[in-house]
Amino acid sequence: MLGGELAIRILVVSDTHGDFESWKKLREQSGVVDQIVHLGDFLYHGPRNPIPTGYDPLALAEALKSENLMAVRGNCDADVDLMLLGIEDMAKFMILTFGKYKMVCLHGENIKSDEDLIQLLKNYEACIVAFGHTHIPRLEKKEAGVILNPGSPSLPKKNNPPSFALIDFDNEYLKISLFTLSGKLVAEVNL
Repeated sequence: MLGGELAIRILVVSDTHGDFESWKKLREQSGVVDQIVHLGDFLYHGPRNPIPTGYDPLALAEALKSENLMAVRGNCDADVDLMLLGIEDMAKFMILTFGKYKMVCLHGENIKSDEDLIQLLKNYEACIVAFGHTHIPRLEKKEAGVILNPGSPSLPKKNNPPSFALIDFDNEYLKISLFTLSGKLVAEVNL
């Protein structure tokens, strides 16, 4: 309970790139969640990335199929990946509403600057924009809204630790928390 009513917990993750071992660690750390929002790049490691240590895309696909999953397509997600996930088609963009809170979700390969993210917040009258692609965790409250990048649990970049985010909300309150894969709280924003 946050503001007085039963809270909902959402796991936000991106750029798993087929790493089943990291997925298992992430799910241990995240605990029970009501929904998973995946911001793309599910199974394939991509031509610019090394193969993750725990690379097992088929096992990860099976694990993801058993979850309550909402997702956007990343630049490394091919039709065969969607087939393994049991998904016919996947948009590159979606808007989610949590009570009075609206979140824009995308992978983010076309994002060039914070101004692009702020424009999305304004265009869709959202309070959160969530994106992946960079493998760099970020949680920042700006005047226009919150910018969230959960980083990557599998292939973090620029010396960042593997990471993910949790959103807890009820009718009155929303909290976004960014964690390392070892469970350390990195940043938190309340709305």
